[in-house]
Amino acid sequence: MRRIALFLFPLLLLACSKDKEQAGQQVIIKYTKGFHKGCFRIQAEDLADSSRTLVAPPVAPRADRDDEDGGPFVNVAILQKEGWSNRIQVTVSVHEEPCDQNGKLVDTKSEPLTLPGEGVSPNPFVMQFNTPDQDDDGFLPIASGGTDCEDRDREQNIKFAEVCDDKDNNCDGTEDEGFDKKWYLDEDGDGVPRGPDFVSSCTSPGEKYKHHVEGQRFDCKDTGADAEKMFPGNPETCDDVDNDCDDIVDNGFAPRGVTCNPECQGLTVCSGDGTAVVCSKEPGRYYHPDRDGDGQGAKGSARILKCGTEPADPGTVPNDNDCDDADVAARAGLAEVCDAIDNDCDGTVDNTAQACGGTLKNVESYFVTLAGHHWKTVSVGANGHVWVAGDGGKLALRRPGEQKFESFSYYSNAPAPPSDGSLVLNENNCQNKNWTASWVNANGVVFLGGDGGTVAIHPGARGTAAYDCVPAETPGQSRITGMIGFEGDANGPIIYLADSSARLYRWRPSLPVAERFTELNNGDFAYYGVHALAPEFVLAVGGTTTGGTVQKFYSHNVQLQNQTSAANPHTVNPDNVNGNARAVWMGSATSACAVGDNAAVWRWDGGTTWNKVDGPAGVAGRFSGVVMRNDAQSLLTGQCYIVGGDNSSRSKVHRLTTYGWAKPLEIQSSTANVALNDLAITATGEIWIVGEDGRVFHYPEP
Repeated sequence: MRRIALFLFPLLLLACSKDKEQAGQQVIIKYTKGFHKGCFRIQAEDLADSSRTLVAPPVAPRADRDDEDGGPFVNVAILQKEGWSNRIQVTVSVHEEPCDQNGKLVDTKSEPLTLPGEGVSPNPFVMQFNTPDQDDDGFLPIASGGTDCEDRDREQNIKFAEVCDDKDNNCDGTEDEGFDKKWYLDEDGDGVPRGPDFVSSCTSPGEKYKHHVEGQRFDCKDTGADAEKMFPGNPETCDDVDNDCDDIVDNGFAPRGVTCNPECQGLTVCSGDGTAVVCSKEPGRYYHPDRDGDGQGAKGSARILKCGTEPADPGTVPNDNDCDDADVAARAGLAEVCDAIDNDCDGTVDNTAQACGGTLKNVESYFVTLAGHHWKTVSVGANGHVWVAGDGGKLALRRPGEQKFESFSYYSNAPAPPSDGSLVLNENNCQNKNWTASWVNANGVVFLGGDGGTVAIHPGARGTAAYDCVPAETPGQSRITGMIGFEGDANGPIIYLADSSARLYRWRPSLPVAERFTELNNGDFAYYGVHALAPEFVLAVGGTTTGGTVQKFYSHNVQLQNQTSAANPHTVNPDNVNGNARAVWMGSATSACAVGDNAAVWRWDGGTTWNKVDGPAGVAGRFSGVVMRNDAQSLLTGQCYIVGGDNSSRSKVHRLTTYGWAKPLEIQSSTANVALNDLAITATGEIWIVGEDGRVFHYPEP
């Protein structure tokens, strides 16, 4: 039997076949012009036995046959295989893309054919396929069974990449998937656009358009005032704006408009940098008067409120630490010194009396504290001698380094012997005279003046040394009211005496009797006080004796050579007050202080005018004595120490500074509530005070 085989060959192979006996059939596959990149697959199946199937290798279109008559085609030959029948089912499938890429099946045709008995049939078997591919991308239109969604565009097919061009490039039914084509307007330029409206575009419609970040809220305000401050994700600041667009203005910040620093009428507001809530007004700054200029305001004084940038008033400071604002020697933090003053403002005078040697209190000494002793004058010498004198010839001396007074007093009946260790009475007295003024020289000799113009000298001699203190009298024989002395020259001391007849005498005890007293002034009023720092210039104060009581002030320029004096009347500012000036003290060549009736005090600045100072609060009676500090090393220099004789002045030493009335020195004694007549002070600040009923007070007294 003749051997028969089935083979599938491309046309070229068929053309080379020389076997005329084997049955065969030419198959012509026609397709649409432009289909260059697809693939044809051919299968032959024996209709007599379906298990007999052969698949030919893929056949590619022929681009060179696009212009053939009748259109492009490919040829294959089917030869009968041994054992097969001559009835063959031919199946041709068309695929997109080249054959090695397994493109999509786009069309299939299956036709039966009958092979001739032998040899190749002269009539070709034609199979026609519609394979349009206008864009020559290897993909057929969907309408033709392919996958190309747009056969006129090479950039649209299933294998073309993720491009944003408003086309379905990969033909998956969706244009520009994976691209954010939604552009939202960001009018305020804060980086967060508003919504929900948008412009769909592959490219930005303009510089103010932004993509919207997934999950982020849209801008709550995109135009108008503060729009650039308001967008989601923006940190909230205190500025009355909903910065983070969470519908809560300034969340996380304290309320505004709440009263704060009420003394300056402040309200809570946002800080300038928006990071906090602050008060619109700074806390009120409180100031207190600082009269003495020591940087500390008066404790307990009325506060002066200053707000904002309002400057402090002159003479005020932002504290009230000063326990005495009229005294530069007292302020918080100042070093404590021994001066009977609470210098450091801790509430304790001198802190420890032991360190200072004592306090301001009464002297316990038999011959000064006896009942009926009315001390009118006290004087201290440069070497520490202290003399006190008073009515009825009472006279006592405390020598340097001793604690008890020695008595040289006159007694009609001698008192009992002292019981406190004091020396017995010295009988060298100066007779029964009322002593009103005194001065002590460097040797401790006391010079006395009293009623009726009486003067006397007592050296304080001890033992059996005979000394007769025989009083003399001034020519005018009027009561001596004031005394000041100087060591003098070869002719002995020079002493000035003032009397109640406005006479001013120069007393030279060492000269012959006829030359001892020189009258320098004689007026129609009374002198009650006299003081000087040098024998050439003397201040004297007093008042009229007729026609009312009006104080008088004079300065005397003394010519020592010719023993003459020019009396210069001074004026008072404001006008004189009722009462007399009772005492005067020069602190320096250009400063003095005078005191008198009705708590009157005057200051002198070296000219011819005295300025009246209102007395301390609550004091209305007579001031009887005054001294001034004159130590350039002390903060107390220039202060006036004053004592008086009425109830409002008892137990105190009033102090007038250049800044007003400082706290008085308190006498630490229950016996101090008596009239105080005179006081004296040493260069180092040691104080002696005398008064009625045997009162003698001293600072510092153990």
